[in-house]
Amino acid sequence: MEFALVLARTIDSVRSDPQQLRSAVYELARQKLQQLAHEDPNEKQRLLQALEAAIEGVEAHTRNHPVEKFAVPPARALPAFLEAAGAARRIEGPSSIDAEDAFIPTLDRAEPVELLRRPKWSSSAPLRYVAMLGFFGLIAAVVLLQQRGVSLAAARAMIAGTLAPAPAETQKPAVIAAVPAPAAAAPPAPKRPLPTAYGVYAESGGRLYELQMIQGRAPDPRIAISAAITRPSETALPDGHLRFIVFRREGSSGASDPIDVRLIARVTQQTTFDATGKPVVSQGDDTWVIRNISIPFRAAPLSEDPQMFEVQPRDDAPLSPGRYALILKAQAYDFTVEGAVTDKRHCLQRLAAANGVFYSECEKP
Repeated sequence: MEFALVLARTIDSVRSDPQQLRSAVYELARQKLQQLAHEDPNEKQRLLQALEAAIEGVEAHTRNHPVEKFAVPPARALPAFLEAAGAARRIEGPSSIDAEDAFIPTLDRAEPVELLRRPKWSSSAPLRYVAMLGFFGLIAAVVLLQQRGVSLAAARAMIAGTLAPAPAETQKPAVIAAVPAPAAAAPPAPKRPLPTAYGVYAESGGRLYELQMIQGRAPDPRIAISAAITRPSETALPDGHLRFIVFRREGSSGASDPIDVRLIARVTQQTTFDATGKPVVSQGDDTWVIRNISIPFRAAPLSEDPQMFEVQPRDDAPLSPGRYALILKAQAYDFTVEGAVTDKRHCLQRLAAANGVFYSECEKP
């Protein structure tokens, strides 16, 4: 009865304090479980849960039925079942007991050396450990409960209910929200429209308008009136807030040339003389002339493309409604700003006399 003797010594050393007795029993059980139940992690976790459940049950019952400290009985007193087994002996006092040695059974000296070299635990070690742990816990529980006056039947029912395994919780499947795929990033829109073909363009209202070239060379700025233009303008711009983009093969080298915008006036009335010298007045026949009235503009290279340069006004004043010509390298590119003409400089009257042709501005445009 080696186990019984060891248990008797352990209980006798701490039975003067029930709390100390319970703590020693709990700690010893935990140590043995950590050392021995290592083959199967799931089995080890289940045994740990069962042990902690038993400890919580005993502690709960102890809190409900507190016990005062009691004196240590005489050193020779042993439990009755030890006396009946013939294992009673004099216990001189509590000695230091190694927890590892307390659970190792003594081997017969006559056993062969091969038996000593075999491992202490076989494949059934968890089962034997559970039986040993149950026996250990049962003795401690019985001693405590008998001291409190609880009957053996009631103690058995309480321990059986405490050690019953708790039903495993059903794990609900995690709901993973569908993450929408990120939308493809749209390419950044250009800051301003740029031409894709060579030419001269006017930019107005966020759009590009290609300008058509007037046949012939543009007149010298010192010439007040150009030759008559009979072809109407083909490019109409919505407002006078505009600038020009020149896209040519030679690139921005033409930006250093003189660039200006000139007025184109319409001839609305002409006067001639008959053979008697009497004046004959008639309406204009839809003819236009380029005047030597210039509006200052300036050119600058375009950072977006080295083959382009920009022509913009020197001030922020918009062009009034009427017809104009952009003069670039002695070439005239005409356009019209839509709206009612209010500037008299866009209207001319022609007088054909024997000594020459003369022009004058209209009284009303």
